[in-house]
Amino acid sequence: MSTVKPLKTKNTDYINILVLCLCVTAVFFVAWTFTGQWPWKSQPYNSYILQAQSWLEGRLDLGRDYPYLELAIFNNKYYVSFPPFPSYAMLPFVLIGWNSCDSMIAFAVSLLGAVYAFKILKHFDIESKTAIFFTLLLTVGSNWLMTAQNAWVWFIAQNMAFTLSLMAIYYALKNKIGLSLAFWACAVGCRPFQILYLPALLYLIYNAHKAVNPEDKIIDIIKKRYLTLVPMAVIALSYMILNFARFGHITEFGHNYLPEFTRSELGQFNIGYMAENLKNMFSVPETQNGIWQYPYANGMCIFLVSPIFISYLVYIARSIIKHEKFDMKFMILVLTIAIIELLSITVHKTMGGAHFGNRYTNDVLPIIFIGTVMLLPKDNDWESFNYPLFFIGLAINLVGSIMFFVQ
Repeated sequence: MSTVKPLKTKNTDYINILVLCLCVTAVFFVAWTFTGQWPWKSQPYNSYILQAQSWLEGRLDLGRDYPYLELAIFNNKYYVSFPPFPSYAMLPFVLIGWNSCDSMIAFAVSLLGAVYAFKILKHFDIESKTAIFFTLLLTVGSNWLMTAQNAWVWFIAQNMAFTLSLMAIYYALKNKIGLSLAFWACAVGCRPFQILYLPALLYLIYNAHKAVNPEDKIIDIIKKRYLTLVPMAVIALSYMILNFARFGHITEFGHNYLPEFTRSELGQFNIGYMAENLKNMFSVPETQNGIWQYPYANGMCIFLVSPIFISYLVYIARSIIKHEKFDMKFMILVLTIAIIELLSITVHKTMGGAHFGNRYTNDVLPIIFIGTVMLLPKDNDWESFNYPLFFIGLAINLVGSIMFFVQ
C-alpha cells in the first residue's frame, strides 16, 4: 500500500495541474476572441526576436532603426534597450527559422508560471482545490492577466520575470540552490529589480538546508555547495559581457540611451518622479457621469487590479490578532523587499507607459504570493473572503485589458 498512495497523489496532482492550465487558458481564450491576440499571431513589437536575429547574423546592434520600437541609440547604432534574457530564450527557435515564436513562448511561460504557483502551494500541503483557487487569484485574478496575454516587448519580459521568480522561490523551498539562483539570475535578466529577491531566496535556501543538515553553519553550506553557484555566475557573466560589448559598461543594458530619457531633464530615474508615481500607484480612477475613467497609462490603484495585495495584508493582520505562530523574520523580508521594489519603481520616469492597470507592480506579485501562502491557515479558515477579491480582479483585468487592446 505504501507504494500505491504516492503514485495516486502524483497522478492527482497532474490532473489538477491540467485543470489549472485549462482554467487559465479559458480566460485567455475569452480575451483573445475579442482582441485577436492569439498565441500563433506574429507581433509587431518584437524587439527580442529582432535582437536574436541580429546576434545570429554576427551583429550586436539591430542594423537600422525601427521607429515604432523603444531602441537605445549609442554611437549612432540602434540596440534593444531592455535586459537580454528573453532573447536568450528565443535564440534556439529563431535559429531554426521560427521568427514568430515569441507569442507561443509567452503563452507557455504564462502557463508555466501558474504551474509553479500551484507547486509552491502544494509544497505547504495546501489542499488542491484551494491551491488552484489561490493560483488563479495570483494570475488571472490580478494585473498579471494584462501582461500575460501577448508577447509585446514590454509585456513578455514581465511575464518571464514573474514565472522565473516563482521558479526561483519553488526551488529555494526544495533546497535546490543551483536551480533557484539560476532562475533568479534569469529573472533579473528580464526585470533588473528582481535582484531584490535575493535575500528572501537565500533565507529559504538556508532554512531548507538546515532542515536536512541541522548542524551545518553558513560556512559549511558554502563549502559544500559553492559549485552549485556556477550556473548563476555564468548567466550573470553573460549579461556583463554583453553589456560591456554594446555600451562599454557591465551594468548598462541600454535603457539610459533611450531618446525618451536622454532628452528628459531628470533622466530615467529621479526622486522627483516619486510623488506623482506614488499617487498613481494608489489612486482610484476618476468618474465622469458615474462612469469610472480607467487610465490608459502610468497606473492606478494596485489593490483594485491585484487584490492579492489585500489578501496578504489581511492574512498578516489575522495572524497577529489571533497570535498565531508564523515566520516573522521572513515576513519582514517579504514586506521590506516589496516596499523597496515598489518605491524603486516610483522613481522611474513612467509607471509602465501604455497599459491597463499597474503593470510595473506585477514584479512584486511573486514575493507577495509566497508571503501569503506561508500565512494560509491549514483549515482553510477565511478562504471565502478571497472569493469577491478574485472576481473583482478577474473582471476588471479581463474587461480592462480587452478594452486596451481593441481601442
